[in-house]
Amino acid sequence: MNDTLGLDWDGVISHFPQEIRLLAGKFSTIVIITLNKSITPQQAHEILGREVLVEICPDKERNNHGLWKAKTCLRHNVALMIDDDSFVIVECRSLGVPALAVNAMFFQTMLYEF
Repeated sequence: MNDTLGLDWDGVISHFPQEIRLLAGKFSTIVIITLNKSITPQQAHEILGREVLVEICPDKERNNHGLWKAKTCLRHNVALMIDDDSFVIVECRSLGVPALAVNAMFFQTMLYEF
């Protein structure tokens, strides 16, 4: 059984660090699959409290980042990918990778109103 969690950074870990840290503890391997060029394994370790792999989308793949993320999930045998981008969710599911969408914009709106 694959026991790897795939996570986007912006809109997922950035907005829900405590919740994602809790969830990540249930998986043996974590891979961050992101467009954010500034993320380092050390920074991710500080937030998630454990060692992680970091995959950053190459510039040549940015126009088709959803497919790149889905293929990266396949390469890492990801059991579940969590992202805030619907294109990523669609591409992952089209390749048979279970994917869950979070709505960071809704969350930001709610925090702003309260």
